[in-house]
Amino acid sequence: MRIDWIKQNRNGVLLVFFNGWGMDVQAIAHLSSSYDLAVCSDYRSLEPGKEAICFSGYHTVYVVAWSMGVWAAANTVPHWPVQPDKCIALNGTELPVDNQYGIPVRSYELTERGMTEKEKEKFFSRMFVNKAEYESFSVNKPRRILAEQVEELCFIHRLSSEHKNCIKWNKVFISRKDLIFPPENQMRWWQDRASVTFLPGGHYPFYAFRSWEELVNI
Repeated sequence: MRIDWIKQNRNGVLLVFFNGWGMDVQAIAHLSSSYDLAVCSDYRSLEPGKEAICFSGYHTVYVVAWSMGVWAAANTVPHWPVQPDKCIALNGTELPVDNQYGIPVRSYELTERGMTEKEKEKFFSRMFVNKAEYESFSVNKPRRILAEQVEELCFIHRLSSEHKNCIKWNKVFISRKDLIFPPENQMRWWQDRASVTFLPGGHYPFYAFRSWEELVNI
């Protein structure tokens, strides 16, 4: 797992964002923040290695996880030496490859086996329900090579049933028109687990927010 520090001023408040599959820091570049911000991505492993986050100097820690990042957070955060003050999930579950609670297995396997540069672009386009948002995202598409992203798909698939280290989610957002992660499966997973707020758009939810503060405090 890669960890990139976007802002590290030791200002007392840290937000750790668990990114979606295939992404990097470009995916959320438009969001402003007064918090210190660390971005986790590239789930070819869940081990942070030398990039492990140091929590000293922070009195408040927030976790925000999107898509496959929800599963990654659920299997990472419980090993931290601190308890997050708030955990927020967007368009994902702790069982990301599952017929009842995640992306249906057949759909995931087809994506995994058929992933090419062209298919990746189709995948990105399906994250949005309008052309304007997709064009905005296209300016800030992830700058990662396809081979790594395919490895990431395979790793997530192999370990997707592992959710032993469940964490307490304070807030969950589900986009009603999510074409990647079926909303009905998300709702089935989160029933009786967390408070759910619905968003109007597609799988990529971040154009509904201008800043991390807005997302955390909504």
